[in-house]
Amino acid sequence: MKTNRRTKRPSAAALLVAVLLLSACGARSAPSNAEAPETGAPAPSAASAGAPAASAGGEAPEDTGKTIYLYGNDFVNFIAPKFAEDTGYRIEAVHYGGGEALAKIEAEQGNPQWDVLMMDGHGSVRSLANRDFLLTGWRPGNLDSLSETGASHVPDDLAYFPVGIHASGVIAYHTKLVSAEEAPKTWEQFFAFQGPVGHADPAVAAPAYPLVSALFEKWGVEEAKSKYEQRFKDGLNIYPKNGPVGKALLSGEIQAAALQEHNAYELKLSGEPVEVIWPEEGAPGSLRVVAISKHTKNPAAAKAFVEYMLKPETQRLLTEIESTESFFTPLAEGVEGRSEREPHGKFLLPDAEWAAEHEVEIKTWFADQNVK
Repeated sequence: MKTNRRTKRPSAAALLVAVLLLSACGARSAPSNAEAPETGAPAPSAASAGAPAASAGGEAPEDTGKTIYLYGNDFVNFIAPKFAEDTGYRIEAVHYGGGEALAKIEAEQGNPQWDVLMMDGHGSVRSLANRDFLLTGWRPGNLDSLSETGASHVPDDLAYFPVGIHASGVIAYHTKLVSAEEAPKTWEQFFAFQGPVGHADPAVAAPAYPLVSALFEKWGVEEAKSKYEQRFKDGLNIYPKNGPVGKALLSGEIQAAALQEHNAYELKLSGEPVEVIWPEEGAPGSLRVVAISKHTKNPAAAKAFVEYMLKPETQRLLTEIESTESFFTPLAEGVEGRSEREPHGKFLLPDAEWAAEHEVEIKTWFADQNVK
């Protein structure tokens, strides 16, 4: 059975062009809260208290005292008011999908409105660092609180800092349409599966480029393109984000999916006819990182936010949220992930520089496939 490879994503082309052309713009309006969160998290709000507190590194306030803007996807609406309450700094979270956040940052080159970025996809953030968007060379006072795994993902130039990792794609299948014996157990089997499959768009969904770049690095660019070309012929749907992928799986439009782990487990744990397979070879990993704008006028507040995200207490708090967004591996020492997920799952995490170097090529190639 073949499915339509075209995806309904009205703004994706514009977002992709903005990211790939690296267009510089003049003055931009301040970030708005019009973008509705994908989850039931509280609406973004500016929170304030008394005088700004010193950062975890003991650094005295050195900024304007005005609100800092946090751009990002998962957790930003939840963590911003907690940070404000605990530190006294003013912060406003602006929720975006990954492609939307990158496009917004590109569009604001002439007059950046953001101070801190927290999102999935270290390759994309590495690309921002390579093009001089990010503050580098600053070492958080509590950087040593990272686990050995977390510390291994800190870049030499200190352009960004890892706070968690999760599977950008596990194999999920519809149990009423596919038997356990027929279900793909490896990525080779997923691409050879006889029924229609799907995953999210790497130009739009933050975890989707980590998914795709992991497979492209695993197989090599040309072999990966060949596998995808055949998969498109055999039935591959690309959806704007992981939520629609899950809905397509439930409806039977696709029978199996490379689905972000918290979407996959949410379906399974809610009693839907979905089973989750974490391939033994590994699931493509999505590294969530936090970074500071090189042009922030509020460096003390921005640095305090980074240190706040590195605290074991903060990461433990995120694992306790009553939502499957809390399905991730914390990277602070001594913090455990949720027990419902695969406890020994391996990750296929592409090298940051490799992912950054191939981002334009891979995203452009996918965009070309989607309009054929």
